[in-house]
Amino acid sequence: MFAIIRRYRTTSTEEVVSKIEAEFLPIIRNAPGLVAYYVVDEGQNVQSSISIFEDQEFAEYSNKLAAAWVRQHPYVLPETPDIASGEVLLYTTASGAAHAGRSVAPLSL
Repeated sequence: MFAIIRRYRTTSTEEVVSKIEAEFLPIIRNAPGLVAYYVVDEGQNVQSSISIFEDQEFAEYSNKLAAAWVRQHPYVLPETPDIASGEVLLYTTASGAAHAGRSVAPLSL
């Protein structure tokens, strides 16, 4: 799996979340390889989106989708986001199952 974290500085958290929910969620929801998408309020009008995809190719395609949407909404997201991305090396689920990515040895718990 592959993750992308985009961090935005905005003027209104409520407006950003409303626009994302109404206009971007339908786009990202249909993106190939999507595992999960989250928007996190960091406070002080800073939000991060966390996107998890099956692989890097799908994640990079989502960057194009997000960039196109941001270009169409400069009044909502006036600044270029800080972007971090990389392979998911380890994650767990509520059921307690732990999983290791391809580049680390499987976990034995």
